[in-house]
Amino acid sequence: MVQLRSSQSMSLIERNHLAFQLTSISVRELLFVTDLPCDVYGIKDGVFELVLKRRSYINKEVIKGLIQAGRFELFINHGERQKLITYHQDNLRKLTRSLSVGDPLEKGKKVLNLLTINMEYLYKDPTNDETLNLQYQSAKNLSAFLAANVDLHEPLYKSSIQMKHHFIFAQPLLSSLFLLGVLKMSHLFNAKDIESLFITSYFKDIGMSAIPTEKYDQMEISDEEKKLLSRHAMHSVNILQGRIQLGPQYLTIIENHHSFSLLAKDLDYFSPAGSKGEVVAGFETALVCVMDVIAAMISGRPFRPASNLFDSLELVKALIAEQYPQEFKLIVTYFKNFFFKK
Repeated sequence: MVQLRSSQSMSLIERNHLAFQLTSISVRELLFVTDLPCDVYGIKDGVFELVLKRRSYINKEVIKGLIQAGRFELFINHGERQKLITYHQDNLRKLTRSLSVGDPLEKGKKVLNLLTINMEYLYKDPTNDETLNLQYQSAKNLSAFLAANVDLHEPLYKSSIQMKHHFIFAQPLLSSLFLLGVLKMSHLFNAKDIESLFITSYFKDIGMSAIPTEKYDQMEISDEEKKLLSRHAMHSVNILQGRIQLGPQYLTIIENHHSFSLLAKDLDYFSPAGSKGEVVAGFETALVCVMDVIAAMISGRPFRPASNLFDSLELVKALIAEQYPQEFKLIVTYFKNFFFKK
């Protein structure tokens, strides 16, 4: 345990020694924390210093000050990491049980952020049943909330983009938000189908947790990492099977959601082992896939800028328009209303 002392009273040796006792967190993990459960450190001139004391009150101005000071990466004691995780998970649990109370837009913004934060915890420990169950139940509650508040989809999307969460944790929620909107607009799916497809989309890429997050920021990854990534859909099924309430037909969608050969060429995704690039029959699989394509293309990456919506829809046209012409028109109509409504 790090003994709490002010940075001014610590010797240089003591501050450097903290490196062996601390673990990094993102400044976004301080979102919605009003009663800080642990001390938080930053780095200045190459050494650690205490920037926030335990029990500090944190608001938007505090976080804004940290960002303006360039403190995007912060640190807490290894032994206290779980305290911050538990704080956020308790917050998420309470929030998703009360989504119908209060300002729906503010509630929606908060739950999207907390779900994204908790997704990082899940990726780092995908075998943790408690973390997975919380994410699953929270996503179910969010699905019902989004289905009942379609008019909030656009402002929620814009708010989520502004938070600049890491794309590995943010993209599943954004693609699932788009998916739910298209499903609702189609009037072809009942509430249970919409919920199941939302959950399917949201958890489809959890198999990517097999590779450390920082690897996804690189221009190139090793051949072994490429093999792991190429199998991530099947790995997702292995992680989820028997652990959440998702029928075999939805696990099949997850297993096949990268079976479009153009993805490998245009999106730095890799076709599943043994795939010949054939399109798996079923509009549900195609829709889950192309919502992921669009969410990926219109958001930037460290190694490439964001594409515009027109280019992403052109790719989707090449992927599904011939086999699903009416459904493609539905997707175009949805995004036209979503991004360009007056």
